[in-house]
Amino acid sequence: MNSTLSRRRLLGGLAAGGFAGLAGCASSADADGSFTIIPHMDPTGSGDSWGSWGGMTPYWTRVVEPLVWGSDDMQPEPWLASDWTATDDTTWVFELREGVTFHNGAEMTADDVVHSFEEDILAERGDFVYGWLHLEPGSVTKIDEYTVEFENTEPFSGFPGTIAHNMIDIQPPEADRRAGDIIGTGPFTFEEKTDGQQLRVERFADYWGGDVEPTELTFRAAEDVMTRTDLLESGEADIIFDPAKSRVASLRDRDDITLWSTQSSGSNFVSINLYREPTDDADLRRALNYAISQTEIVDTVLEGIGEPARGPISTVIDWAADDELPSYEHDRDTARELVERSSYDGKELSCLVKNDMDDGRDIVQILQSDFEKIGVDVDVEVLEDAAVSDRTDRGEFHLEVDGSQSNSPAADYIMWENFHTMGISNKDLYETEGTGLHNLGGEVDDLIEAGFQSTDPDEKREAYVDAQRRIMEEAVVIPLFYQEYTVAADANIDGFDLHPIDRLVEWRTLKT
Repeated sequence: MNSTLSRRRLLGGLAAGGFAGLAGCASSADADGSFTIIPHMDPTGSGDSWGSWGGMTPYWTRVVEPLVWGSDDMQPEPWLASDWTATDDTTWVFELREGVTFHNGAEMTADDVVHSFEEDILAERGDFVYGWLHLEPGSVTKIDEYTVEFENTEPFSGFPGTIAHNMIDIQPPEADRRAGDIIGTGPFTFEEKTDGQQLRVERFADYWGGDVEPTELTFRAAEDVMTRTDLLESGEADIIFDPAKSRVASLRDRDDITLWSTQSSGSNFVSINLYREPTDDADLRRALNYAISQTEIVDTVLEGIGEPARGPISTVIDWAADDELPSYEHDRDTARELVERSSYDGKELSCLVKNDMDDGRDIVQILQSDFEKIGVDVDVEVLEDAAVSDRTDRGEFHLEVDGSQSNSPAADYIMWENFHTMGISNKDLYETEGTGLHNLGGEVDDLIEAGFQSTDPDEKREAYVDAQRRIMEEAVVIPLFYQEYTVAADANIDGFDLHPIDRLVEWRTLKT
């Protein structure tokens, strides 16, 4: 097993070497190579969430694949494409891997790639895709049977890493996505979905990437953390993502269950409205940063599963900053002095948190208490997602417990959507009122644009680090923690490794 201890570790001090070698509990894994897996979100989707895949999530299931994958060190890696070249600032030429077989037996060619992008991705999934991929309809063309050209709407050096995402998958024209007739290229074929609670995939014997060990995988829906943990302990599940934190300590002590944890591409922070009094005052925002202890949140609420954060971007992303950023050490005296120096007059600040956010209520209670101790009153509002979006769209809040995560190795959009004036978080209010939410504008916009467009990795990192430094100097956010995720499994299972992007976890070498 490929293990990097700074990012990926076996919980409880067990020796590295996979999930093998320990006595196992009663397991649902069969000798013929079938396994039951429970992700931390419903693999069957909900409503129209996964309409383009017939209700099957493209994450985890490994039925569909993109042109580009993400390596363990968060770099774009050839997948269905064997190579790519930037021929000018906005044009990319991708060479396709020859001999890739779809599940229906046909070979993948340039026609399939053009169809997938033009007819399924760009035409069917909404305008947000244009801004995310920086492509417009008509921008993907066939050069020959195994070569495709992409024309970005503007210079975008992160394009290959951005399309390294399960949702940017390749299927042939005869696939009927919305009817559930999924024809991918992955190591498993989609077989059935039952009762809206689980789906089953089977080994694809002609997989282009080599041998596939499991014969069958069943993905089960159990979004409640306690239920997931119960199913693992009872032997009804073989692998679960993110067991209940309150039970991690007891799971560590068992010799029939193994736990692994890795830092992910996600981070959590409190985003601050820069354009509403009194959080438009940088001294107040800095005071709020000094008021909290990230270590306390990680140790108490998260049971040690997470890393105290210094900035808004997970440090597994190669241009994320950490040591280069200003340090807001927990210091209530400094926080109180800044509050007194600020324009804060005792007005209650609103703090929003989504009702389905993991540990959100516990985190916001600690924040509320810490802010009260420096003389700042906060009214916590726990709301449904739609209500939070409605309030933030109108700028009617001061603080929001939030986070950001990249599901592809290129994470440029995190900087753009959160902190650029024309990013999705800020654009509407800027265009209607000349404001925004979390955008400093000016120099920070220039730095984000420079990082976004630069083809030189060192220049990209320098620009993004400078932008993050300015963001933290002005206390645009209150960093909380860099996310980790944990996977618990029957200890008899071997051949499994984590990935910083949990949705890119592989199953091909699973065995008992």
